[in-house]
Amino acid sequence: MTDRYSAWSLLKEGLSGHKGWKPAWRQAEPKPSYDAIIIGGGGHGLATAYYLAKNHGMTKVAVIEKGWIGGGNTGRNTTTIRSNYYYPESVALYEFALQLYEGLSRELNYNIMFSQRGILTVSHSEGEMEMATRLANSMQINGTDGELLTR
Repeated sequence: MTDRYSAWSLLKEGLSGHKGWKPAWRQAEPKPSYDAIIIGGGGHGLATAYYLAKNHGMTKVAVIEKGWIGGGNTGRNTTTIRSNYYYPESVALYEFALQLYEGLSRELNYNIMFSQRGILTVSHSEGEMEMATRLANSMQINGTDGELLTR
């Protein structure tokens, strides 16, 4: 891949409906058979294809996507990867996923534009503040960074 992605090109393509991107990969001819066929080229589909190849030695994996890669729900979400959950099992799963993301650019030799940032949630009512307190306490109990700020 020789194209460079700048803030300007991302903004321009975002405002134009992503119609000017050139393909960053070849147009592959379908093979007569596959080890696995994955429908959907979003975060889950691509991760499934990657880990089937990496951990299970599958070399013939097809990903079928109707639009551009990562352009569905993955492209519309808040791009937040977090582990602020109530249950220890959930926290462990999301902490593990976070560790996978931390080394993924290096492993793929491709900039996935991952960087850790904090998150701030504002409570607008007493009920929301109670929920935020519950979440902050749960995060601290489960060993996840979290802090409740008040005035």
